[in-house]
Amino acid sequence: MDIKWVATQFGSPQRGSPTLGLREEMIEKVDWKNRAEKGFLASGIDPADRRGHKNYYIDILQKMALEEVLDLKGDEVVLDFGCGSGRISYWIAPRVKKVVGLEITPEMIDLAEKNRTTENVEFTVYDGVHFPVFLNPFDLILSVGVLQTVRGEALRKTVSQLAQYLKNQGKLCLVEQVSDNPKVSRPKLEEYLQAFEESELKHLQSYPIRNGRWWMLYLIRYGLIPKGWFHRIAVWELMKNRKTEKQIPYYKDYLFLIEKP
Repeated sequence: MDIKWVATQFGSPQRGSPTLGLREEMIEKVDWKNRAEKGFLASGIDPADRRGHKNYYIDILQKMALEEVLDLKGDEVVLDFGCGSGRISYWIAPRVKKVVGLEITPEMIDLAEKNRTTENVEFTVYDGVHFPVFLNPFDLILSVGVLQTVRGEALRKTVSQLAQYLKNQGKLCLVEQVSDNPKVSRPKLEEYLQAFEESELKHLQSYPIRNGRWWMLYLIRYGLIPKGWFHRIAVWELMKNRKTEKQIPYYKDYLFLIEKP
């Protein structure tokens, strides 16, 4: 029997279902409708990257980092939380049974549909306040560049609801920005870890995978490094960052792997 999903998109939440005030409690005000006009990669990574080289590199690196920790059997049902243009949904789709992309911006879903590459991905739009109700839990939840836009109670509520979406022994895999600088609107590492602990999730591993500011990234951005080198550079950057656990003066992309006991 195929798994079915039912989403309550714009109504009141069911009794006992927490609300998620993403729209009200975001620390970064983003015009996602406008971002959707920037294209498949730029809409979710860096809309100011006009040449596209930087976004292409970051896309490669983030997917490599995810692939390192995902142990997939092929029968998983996956939720891509904050799926945007569908770049992660379409990437993982050939490796699993089904992917559900959850997104608050209809224009992003339109962009995802225009770039459809597989049939085992479906998209659901919700209002950013009330979490949809899914009848079946997920084996894996992915989220890339979403939780980093909220802090405090909003972050804890989001993680708590995502935990409810997971099966027992299901995994939550995140790539999110972390910063120790109060002038950079990103959560600290401790905020993420506290949110996982309060939701009774098991923290398996977390480590930095990319520097927010790096001299080589500027060379990449302006086309001074051939695209054929990107994969090798990403391998080197992943290894280099994994060994560093110092204070983060600007921000770093972190990978988090969490399990529901």
